[in-house]
Amino acid sequence: MARFEVHLSDEGFAGIDGEPLVPDAGRSVHEAVLDRLRQYAEQRGAPVEATVNDGPGTTHFVLQVAPDGSSRVVIPADPDPDRPATGAPPSAPLPAGLAEPVTRINALTSDGRLDEASAAAAALREDLTASLGAEHPDALEARAMEAYLAHLRGDHREATVLALDVARAMCRTGDAQAPAAVARAAAAWRRLDDDRAAVTHGRELLRLCDSLHGADLLPPDHADLARRVRRRLEKLTSRGTGPSTARRTDAERFR
Repeated sequence: MARFEVHLSDEGFAGIDGEPLVPDAGRSVHEAVLDRLRQYAEQRGAPVEATVNDGPGTTHFVLQVAPDGSSRVVIPADPDPDRPATGAPPSAPLPAGLAEPVTRINALTSDGRLDEASAAAAALREDLTASLGAEHPDALEARAMEAYLAHLRGDHREATVLALDVARAMCRTGDAQAPAAVARAAAAWRRLDDDRAAVTHGRELLRLCDSLHGADLLPPDHADLARRVRRRLEKLTSRGTGPSTARRTDAERFR
């Protein structure tokens, strides 16, 4: 299957395999990306996959697009597609019993039925937690799916809380995927428009980054992420977090 790299920026620009993509007037960058991937699939007569990087060093997921334009999200993706997966079912066979619920969640997501997909992911996570424990990789995977679905629904507070839950557990156990989990949590956090919540969760993000650094698990390319979190947190705390500063525009976030 043909694979591509999609990079999205906060400014509304996109690139596919390094080639800039400019949306037509009246169309969003996401629509332009989907249309271009559909063209690639149509040319090949087979589905294509794209690893989508939603902002520098942040959210990563795999999008599969068919020649007829239908698409499905495989959640979450390993941030390095050339590295063997660790507990990431986009690139490893799903354990028996998980294939059906995960496939159903993906189908609901691609159909835009996000509330139903979220409820199914929550139910799956509860079942896995009860049978395997809250920090079992499969239970954490289901919680990561919940976080991503909250992001799709625009509930960035819930997405941040859930993603931090996953990152916290992975940092505690020294999981090799902990840095990627922290990056996903930061991706959700930077979309928060409530300064009080951003300060609270930003402090935890820094504690997680420090714990990774102390355990020599923080990759060099994540060091800038920690600096950006610290810089935004310093700005938030220096200006206060009263009602007059409770909400900020997208342009002001994560500068």
